[in-house]
Amino acid sequence: MKPATKPLSFLPLALAMVGLIFFKANTHAEPAETKQEPPQFRVLDSQEVDLGSRSIIYNRVETPVLKPQPAPIEEPPTPVAEHVPTAEELAEMRRWEEMNYVSLFLSCTVYDNQLTEVRFRDGETDVVFWSNVNFNYLSQLFDLQIKDTYYSIFVAVGDSTREDFDQQNAELHRMNRPDMVSTWPTDLLETNAAAPSSTWRITSPQSVSAEAQNAIEDLHNHFDANRDALITQHAEREAARIAHEQWLKDNPPQPKDTVIQFFPIQSDHSPTEARTLDSALSTSREQ
Repeated sequence: MKPATKPLSFLPLALAMVGLIFFKANTHAEPAETKQEPPQFRVLDSQEVDLGSRSIIYNRVETPVLKPQPAPIEEPPTPVAEHVPTAEELAEMRRWEEMNYVSLFLSCTVYDNQLTEVRFRDGETDVVFWSNVNFNYLSQLFDLQIKDTYYSIFVAVGDSTREDFDQQNAELHRMNRPDMVSTWPTDLLETNAAAPSSTWRITSPQSVSAEAQNAIEDLHNHFDANRDALITQHAEREAARIAHEQWLKDNPPQPKDTVIQFFPIQSDHSPTEARTLDSALSTSREQ
């Protein structure tokens, strides 16, 4: 459990040999006193890509008068004073160096918002355990420090039901895979009804390391110590998610056309490419 620390076919060849500068209208709201009209360009030719509900429009425009680019000013580097760590900082650095770092990638299935079946890898071992904690409450847990152990945590949660559980077991029996059949943890439900404290039980057929067991216990101790806050935060996230989904239903985004304005620039820094461009443009006009 240690951490494993398409080119546009309609564009002339000449345009492919030069840089394209793209302009897009400024769409964000600005105060009335600072709002500026977008620059107007004379369109030389235009191509439209029809995407059904919207289009992408490519306008080749007349090259405007460009402002000269100022030469870069090289400034001497600012000297930085070397920081000498204090005794407290050195002690803190040693503490972090001596920390036991553990990565946990938890795959969780929550049944009826009551029980969670959790799976993760411990070296070459697949660890499986049942918990009476709804791991949706821990879905935003990314790191956790317990004494001298620092956990980096990724939690993937899916919701299911007891009916789905029984159907899955029936399908496994039908496929002659009794070795994959799970047993419903009735005892954990009874414990949860008796006292509001977290309980877990490992169901892996292989032996599980002490480090893995410590990780499971630390997760449950963290939940017990922060139960009310974790449940409240989850309820707030769910309320915000539901409100946002309803807002999207009431205010569906409307497809808009995208207009891209471009023009070629002949670079002064590449005479060879410039001569090639002039030759290509002459050939194009003759044709």
